Amino acid sequence: MGDALGQVLPLALLDTLGVSTIAIPVWFLLLPSGLRFDRVLGCLALVPLGYLLLGLVLLSTLAAVREDLGSALDSPAGDTATGVAGGALLLFAAWYGLLRRERPGSGRLALRRERTVGRSSTAKGLVAFAALAVVLEATTMFPYVAAIGILGDSGLPWPAQAAVLAVHCLVMVVPAVLLTLARLVSKRAVHRPLRRIDGWLRDNARENTAWLIALAGFVLLSNSTAYDRITDLLSSG
Repeated sequence: MGDALGQVLPLALLDTLGVSTIAIPVWFLLLPSGLRFDRVLGCLALVPLGYLLLGLVLLSTLAAVREDLGSALDSPAGDTATGVAGGALLLFAAWYGLLRRERPGSGRLALRRERTVGRSSTAKGLVAFAALAVVLEATTMFPYVAAIGILGDSGLPWPAQAAVLAVHCLVMVVPAVLLTLARLVSKRAVHRPLRRIDGWLRDNARENTAWLIALAGFVLLSNSTAYDRITDLLSSG
């Protein structure tokens, strides 16, 4: 279990930079007035819970199809599909990272924030927002999917896999929880750092996502014979 945990924790640290695990909480904490900390902490509990439930479903599915999936990936067609998928993700990452940043509708976003963690927020709205954040980010949760793959190949019993996955989900929100507690203790002391973090996340959100997509593409491509052909071609040239 210790080996699996050692492999999963670095991926969990990558997931601390996710939209739902740090960008949205920081955005919540920058609400000018009327911030309800119970709503913020509630979101930070619901997000890892949502990830954990989704991860357990994926772990169960992986266990059920492991042999068939392994045979398919080992076949020539599976090898080709892996290489093509990896190359496509690398190209998509390059395209996505070079796109011009779109300017969000600040008025609509501010209203959504107020309804989620402000004075007029409701528990129903908080749950809906947290669920939406997890679902929308599921398309770029490559470190999390990689962690599930590691656990699926670890040979650990299912309860142990679930326990390591739960640790992963908790680590994901630790920085946001610490920032929330610091904001609760002293708004003035952390306001400027929060502004800087928020600005950095907004300025680099597209690039960070592109790097994660590129990482997933490289992992897929490196597990195919196409990668060997490319490296052989480059070395001979």
